[in-house]
Amino acid sequence: MLSANPSTRMVGALYQALPASILAVLLTAAAAAQTKTVADPPAASPLRFTEVPDFRFTERSGRSVTLADLLGAPWIGVPFFVRCTGPCPGVTSDLRARLYEQLEGSGVRIVSFSVDPQLDSPEALSVYADQFDIDSERWLFLTADDEEVMHAFLRDGLKIPVARAPQSMDLEYADSLTHGTRLPVVDPEGRIAGWYECALGALDEDPQLVLGQLERLRERALAVGRAPAQSVRSRLPLLNACLNATACVLLLLGWLAIRAGHRERHARLMVSAFLVSAAFLTSYLYYHFVVQTTMPSNAVGWRRGAYLILLVTHVLGAIVNLPMVLRTLQLARAERWEDHKRWARRTFPLWVFVSASGVLVYLVLYHWNPVSAVTS
Repeated sequence: MLSANPSTRMVGALYQALPASILAVLLTAAAAAQTKTVADPPAASPLRFTEVPDFRFTERSGRSVTLADLLGAPWIGVPFFVRCTGPCPGVTSDLRARLYEQLEGSGVRIVSFSVDPQLDSPEALSVYADQFDIDSERWLFLTADDEEVMHAFLRDGLKIPVARAPQSMDLEYADSLTHGTRLPVVDPEGRIAGWYECALGALDEDPQLVLGQLERLRERALAVGRAPAQSVRSRLPLLNACLNATACVLLLLGWLAIRAGHRERHARLMVSAFLVSAAFLTSYLYYHFVVQTTMPSNAVGWRRGAYLILLVTHVLGAIVNLPMVLRTLQLARAERWEDHKRWARRTFPLWVFVSASGVLVYLVLYHWNPVSAVTS
């Protein structure tokens, strides 16, 4: 496919630079892996994470509450359940004693989500709230008709871990439910502005720690309710999709060039495709190790199955393709043209598929992703 002339020297120079390129990618990944994402940014930070998906849950008063009802003012999400024998009562008590009154007049709401909607009816929530003398639109208690819908919303929407142990474990009912204790702060536009891990329920044991955490939570909630903050939603997924699309175009142009007998143009295009793919890999590793924001697929039925097949084949194809690309380049550098052609026939279609499917994954998640299911 290539002749021993400037195009060969070009591939040779690229291949000689491969160790340094691979080392740069690995160092990026290593540095990224050691960089802890700031999930609880300070009050004035413009950082925003994922958007909260729509929902429709039932408040203790019996009325339906949706995401639209909460837009326009910040709110703090609180997972809990009435029969909890762990931190839930202490969390509610500490929030009531040290945060609820301080937020009066600020427009900030507290929204408690029951992780046990099977038993936490609106009536049960009313009794629970009355125990803490909470009778205000500023603190909502929500339940659902379906436990899995609520759990999916907490896990995928608010990014709060929650699970129920299988019946085979033979646990007490209150011990069969577990959930995270970090509290998300949501801005007036419905974007999560951070998660604040609180040692709530331990006010008597370590008041200094708890009061400090509550103050940080309060300051963040008040700050996101002031002047609209700039969103710093990452544009790396779009950049990654553009790099994949560029690599795909370059590969197709390189294929057309060699079909037409333009060997030097072919070499230039394939080298460019490799460099663009290397830039994509670096950006991809940085995004997933440092930025660490994820976009879940809300597709259901056959669409979800199709997406999972696309994602798995894309990832596996990318893993297999990298050594194949390197081997193909090495053969070109060594001027072993017959072996190079044989490897290229296998490498080229897989390389095109990986690049094109990367664009499709981006479109599915960021443009064709349906709204997550809500309760009726």
